[in-house]
Amino acid sequence: MKKLLLILVSISFLNCTSQNDQNIDGKWYLINKSGFVEFTITKDSLINRKLFSDFNKKNNRKRAIKITKKVFLKDRILLLGENPKSPKDNYTLMTLVQTQGGNYMKYVWNGIDSISSIKTITKINQNDSRQLLGYNLYTKEYLDTLKTMKPIDNMTIADFKKYLEIFSENLKVSMTEYKKNIKGNYGQASSFNFQIGLQTLLELGYNPRQNSDTINSMFSKFMKNDDIKEFMKTLNKK
Repeated sequence: MKKLLLILVSISFLNCTSQNDQNIDGKWYLINKSGFVEFTITKDSLINRKLFSDFNKKNNRKRAIKITKKVFLKDRILLLGENPKSPKDNYTLMTLVQTQGGNYMKYVWNGIDSISSIKTITKINQNDSRQLLGYNLYTKEYLDTLKTMKPIDNMTIADFKKYLEIFSENLKVSMTEYKKNIKGNYGQASSFNFQIGLQTLLELGYNPRQNSDTINSMFSKFMKNDDIKEFMKTLNKK
């Protein structure tokens, strides 16, 4: 009996340790076309505000929402809030996926939007085996290290071809999933493409801390190249 009790205590300790390792409280940053969106996650609230590229506030407006429950699942984390129209129900404020190292996490855009009890929302997500896609949310510390990555001004024609290939494939996967889950038009296509472009830069080891002007300049520089024009024709046929 003592041995069994010791085993149960050990298992309980390991489970608690695992959950503590998934602590997501703090400030997280989404790179956007003209700066950042800052997400602050606390014990019981989710706050977001827009920032300039120097991290100064764009205005004094901020959005604060109460978190009623954080649900840590095997492949995702759910931030749940109370449904204002029906306090007995909850809905998903954010679905997050942590990455190895904890320097950034995915803000999932194809998560399950469900208004129900916490138990039901949890069960639905546990049974969901789809590939989760999202935008990168970085820690401030990791954002600072991104500036040491390769600058896009130094990108070669060969690397831009790799960029186009990876971007095209990532966009194809995302669009297929988008059409499955979201009815109507192709959302805010420019913002959608911008985020996929930043993730592609990160995959190639280039600094993803860009804005709409620097990305447009990169494309303008290479799209005049005859070799790239021919490559684009080949890529479009795939």
